[in-house]
Amino acid sequence: MPPTGIATPTAPPRPSRLIAEALVQRHGPHRIAKRAARLGLSPQLTVAMVAACGQTAVDPSAAPRRPAVGTP
Repeated sequence: MPPTGIATPTAPPRPSRLIAEALVQRHGPHRIAKRAARLGLSPQLTVAMVAACGQTAVDPSAAPRRPAVGTP
């Protein structure tokens, strides 16, 4: 615990956390870009993040597989 009267710096959220949350919560490109802008991320990084998350969203191999009906 820090001593009283000393401010503890708060680190800004890392881009990897934004990407992880976007993938898990299945955010769309608009929401990803809006949150990245609010966090002050660069436009170049925002474009790369939206592209990466979008590619994962349309990649069928990234989706969890469900067993066929009646499969033990």
